[in-house]
Amino acid sequence: MKTQPEPRTLCLSLLGAALLALGMAGHAQAQTVRIQPSLDNRLTWTDNVDTSATNKQKDWIAEISPGLSISRESGRFSGGLDMRLRNLAHAERTEDNTTYLALQGRGTLEAIEDAFFVDVAASISRDNRSAFSGRFGGDTLDTDENNETRLFSIAPRFAFRFGGSGEGRIGYQQRWLTGGDSTLGDQRSGAWQASVTDPVALRLFGWGLEYVRTDTRYDEGSNRDVEQEVGRATLFVNIDPQFRVRAIGGYESNDYATVSGERGAIWGGGFDWYPNERTAISVTGEDRIFGTGYDVSLQHRMARSALTLTARRDISSSLQDLAGGYAIDPLFQAIYQILGAIDPTLSDLERERIALDEYRARGGQGIRSNAYFLERAFGAGYSISGVRNTVSISLQQSERQRLSTLSGFVLNDDLADYDKIRTRSASLSFNHQLSGLATLSAGYLRSRSEGEGVTDDTTTRSSYTLGLTRRLGAQANGGVTYSHIKSEGRDAYTENAVTATFGMRF
Repeated sequence: MKTQPEPRTLCLSLLGAALLALGMAGHAQAQTVRIQPSLDNRLTWTDNVDTSATNKQKDWIAEISPGLSISRESGRFSGGLDMRLRNLAHAERTEDNTTYLALQGRGTLEAIEDAFFVDVAASISRDNRSAFSGRFGGDTLDTDENNETRLFSIAPRFAFRFGGSGEGRIGYQQRWLTGGDSTLGDQRSGAWQASVTDPVALRLFGWGLEYVRTDTRYDEGSNRDVEQEVGRATLFVNIDPQFRVRAIGGYESNDYATVSGERGAIWGGGFDWYPNERTAISVTGEDRIFGTGYDVSLQHRMARSALTLTARRDISSSLQDLAGGYAIDPLFQAIYQILGAIDPTLSDLERERIALDEYRARGGQGIRSNAYFLERAFGAGYSISGVRNTVSISLQQSERQRLSTLSGFVLNDDLADYDKIRTRSASLSFNHQLSGLATLSAGYLRSRSEGEGVTDDTTTRSSYTLGLTRRLGAQANGGVTYSHIKSEGRDAYTENAVTATFGMRF
């Protein structure tokens, strides 16, 4: 019988290690460490506190959340930790009162200069996992403990250089993912990675080799543990400093779809083009055991605007998405850029945490599943910031298809009910600086989820928000927001809510 570390113990261990490393680093160069205590207060009135109930019920919900943000941008240890102890109290549904730790952190320890590194990361959040029922993802009122997701990882790696431009890396990453109920269960993923590359070894030609082996283990309720091996060799042809072509050959195997496993060759190619310092285009296409796989990205930045496009088709999992896959999403990038323009005082970690909450609220990250799936996704995001106005537009489409009947997995998620899930979403946000202290914001989001299987299902959700925020002092801000939400489908409901916020930093 396989035994797994207790997730809460892992959380405390990783958290303690990160704080200890930050503290030790701080003694060496205290001026590089930033410690920011905070206190966030929120009061919400809603006319539909339980969206799954037949009859609407009004309620007042008060939240007091003390927090602490620690960051260090230089030295042997760099990274940060953002923690909030969320305390929510209901006037009517007191059985829903809850207290839990929300956490987002990551860091890198340079144990041996330019050679040996250790990356650590941890996150704890509560968020709806279904595309067909419940509240929007990222809804601050969705604090059911059964929706709590905890992710922890540690990854030692050894890096080296050779020749004039060659680089190599050998590493191992261990991740633990656990959910509040059987939707995700407990997963443990270990990945070995080795790579050597020299893109300009012969000026015109370069080469690269990469090997990755991933073993995923599940909790005692599952009799399926899965493995994947991928090896690639790449030939680079450097047409000029801004444009290079890649030819790819390799081999892969996995047992995601069948117990006996599948294996086959990888053939493909692509190119990387940097026409100027503001634009980057990368295109890769491959023939894989599941068919055609591709990864396309375009990033274009100007003085006050940014455009991002992505398209991909590959095997993926909720663990990979939660572990940082969101960072390349155009929707996340657009939100992240806007936050920097609206509030330049935010630390990188605070900015990422707020952007991630907003990203989930706009339909990012989609469903949660404890199994691997074939994903086809497209995203486009555009943001523009003027002297007083900031506008963000995003479009998302994803199609997740289970790779088999998933026999042996303990499932309580959307992929247990449908063979294929297709989601589409569009969002628009607008921010207007009324003065140097006040900002008016408005947003619209519409999403549509379609499930195909033995039975079909469709859910459409719309959200409208209008808010006003004002800086009340050097370290305080407040605001009020009205929101209207409408869901049509399996879990149809409407909700009107007004939220007042007051936050302080110390």
